[in-house]
Amino acid sequence: MEARGEEQIVVKSNVHHTPSGVTGRDVGGGLMKKQTSTVAVSTVTRDFIAAQSPASSSYELLRMVPGTNVAMSDPYNMQSGNFIVRGLNGDEIGFLMEGAPLNNVGTYVTLPSQYPDGDNIDSETLQPTTVDLTAPMIGAAGGLTSMTLRAPSDKFGGQVSATFGSYNTYRQSVRIDSGLIGNSGVKFYVGYSHLLGDNWRGPSAPYHRDHIDFKLQKDWGKIGTSKLVVSYTDYQLDMLTTPTLAQYRADGKNYNYTNKFTGTNTTYYKLHGEAAGTIIVSAPTNLNLLNNSLKVDITPYLYHSWGGFAYGSVLPNSGNAFYGNTPVSLDMSGVPSHGASTVVNVPTVFDIEHPGINTVVAWKKGINTLKVGYWFDYTRQSYETTYGGVSASGAPLSLLGSYSTNARLKNGTEYKSTDWLTTTYTHGLYLGDEVRAFNDKLLAEAGVKLVWIHRPGENNLPGPQSDVGQNAFQVTPQVGFRYQFTPEHQIFLSGNTAFRMPTANSMFNSYNGATGNLLIAGNNQQKNEFSISEEIGYRYTGKEIMATVSFFNYNFTNRQISTAAIINGGSVNTFINAGGETGRGVDIEIGTRPWHHFRPYLSGEYLRVTTDNNLQVGNDYLPTAGKIAVRAPKWSASAGLNYDDGSLFGNVNLKYIDSQYSTFMDDQSLPAHTNVDLAVGYRFRSFSYMKQPELRMNIQNLAGSTYLSGSNSVTGAAHATRGIHGTMIAGSDPTYYLGAGRAFIGTFTVGF
Repeated sequence: MEARGEEQIVVKSNVHHTPSGVTGRDVGGGLMKKQTSTVAVSTVTRDFIAAQSPASSSYELLRMVPGTNVAMSDPYNMQSGNFIVRGLNGDEIGFLMEGAPLNNVGTYVTLPSQYPDGDNIDSETLQPTTVDLTAPMIGAAGGLTSMTLRAPSDKFGGQVSATFGSYNTYRQSVRIDSGLIGNSGVKFYVGYSHLLGDNWRGPSAPYHRDHIDFKLQKDWGKIGTSKLVVSYTDYQLDMLTTPTLAQYRADGKNYNYTNKFTGTNTTYYKLHGEAAGTIIVSAPTNLNLLNNSLKVDITPYLYHSWGGFAYGSVLPNSGNAFYGNTPVSLDMSGVPSHGASTVVNVPTVFDIEHPGINTVVAWKKGINTLKVGYWFDYTRQSYETTYGGVSASGAPLSLLGSYSTNARLKNGTEYKSTDWLTTTYTHGLYLGDEVRAFNDKLLAEAGVKLVWIHRPGENNLPGPQSDVGQNAFQVTPQVGFRYQFTPEHQIFLSGNTAFRMPTANSMFNSYNGATGNLLIAGNNQQKNEFSISEEIGYRYTGKEIMATVSFFNYNFTNRQISTAAIINGGSVNTFINAGGETGRGVDIEIGTRPWHHFRPYLSGEYLRVTTDNNLQVGNDYLPTAGKIAVRAPKWSASAGLNYDDGSLFGNVNLKYIDSQYSTFMDDQSLPAHTNVDLAVGYRFRSFSYMKQPELRMNIQNLAGSTYLSGSNSVTGAAHATRGIHGTMIAGSDPTYYLGAGRAFIGTFTVGF
């Protein structure tokens, strides 16, 4: 069940060989593709990707397909956001790049700003609430997203582009293809992009991003192919605020960090920065042996990310504080003081190393194919939070901390509020069987994945914890069926299971640095999240129209819901165990091939997700059983219209998201919103060494509306609520992502 039967169609047309990779023929303007899988699958292709803003992230590229809710907070995808599928949060979605897993195994978080450039993505596929049996992935109950980069060209050449946009944005990129190198069967390309700009709201805070994509391919003839894919990113930015509903209603997009440092305010924008680097490597080899009866796929990979994020806080000039749960006296000699208390920069620095290898062997005999595989993944991640000095102007003396300017204990030890290290060892074993019968009309498959996880951890802060650990063993079976009645009509159905171990940081205590009080109690005995999903659907694949409808149901136990918590002045990811959850709904999408150069597309979803248990808060419970779950809009819909005659092209894309709750008690929600994006461009004729020069204008958020795009944090209740045992449980406000403002983005591209 490795590829779930996905099939590609290549149709030649008058614009098939554009430098940007556009065919001009893909269904729905590149938003649909013929599928033959046993599960629902949506794929976006170069026809759609090449018309988007060059700074579009892997989240944004999937915003039009059914069931997705993309909550972005800036036009250039540098800031934090969220990606929700069928009401399931982005940390529940698995992300693959050329077979390499991108999710942080400790927190399951994804960071789309660190993934490949849209310039170099050939296609991106989403399987909602299902994961391929042989995918190197756990914790992806919400589905699987797979990115494939464009193949290197057989001929030497390339492409350059320059982008100018709103908010002082400038982007330049270049891609060079080697072409086939002699008779070696080797070809490669390297692409580089540089992005500069200012935050779209608040103080004029600059950001930058440098990125490299590299792909080398070696063809072994009939035997197979080997690839080496490398993606590197380095970026730095000042973060945007995530307001509460009251703050949004009072100030709208004017609710921001301040642009003036008073000596005592921690809301100065330069105290809220982020800088990181990431390198992703995948080296898949796919071999066809014994007259294609034996297939071997081997994919070693590496994900390494480093850097940190910082917030503003204060330390008392007296030097009295808590180190873990232990009172200490601080040495503040290296930390400049600007008032009665000392404003400090609080960086959390991380380092994540994530190598692994995934191997799958498939043996075909007649109508039967047996698959076995083994996956090993090693993840080492460390997190440290220190307290650094701030200059008289309010700028951090070192964004990510420096020992010489940090607060220390009297014995010289750095004062920290977080200092932990975990290593995670994951072993996965696959066993599956696939039957194709009646001239491939029938596809039936079944399989099981067995996963062992061992995670030792070290907490170096004083307290009752030091060496802690988590262990898990889980069996996740899945089955699928597809029948092709005619070339146009097919049905499919599937049943899948998934599980997720609690996050690494859930093992460790967090303390208030001023009082020593326990903020979050670590627990290495939390139960694993487990889910069961079912799906049944119908596909129509005609000469001019494609359509898919799928009905789905899923059930969770120990549902882990991501939220944000403020610890010692900084926002950190944490999770709420919401108990049981049930979701069901229907997805539909329709697209056409070109009709007088037009290609319309429609998609939509009806969704109902409920919380099945009361939510524990302290020693009492909020009465949440039967309530509509957070981040689960009842209705969502997309409409796109593409035009491409080979020279003039453009598209307009509309996305509607219904209102959605942000508390488990359903006493606060973010309003429904509609967003419209527009693109228009022209390809000129090639001349001299310039291949099809292209001018394109993208307008994001065409109406310029101000809206909340999603929940950054969720809470039990926004207002004080009486628990089922009579306790009055205090309310707390969720926070939200503020949707990006209107942006004009002009791009000139030319091939050579």
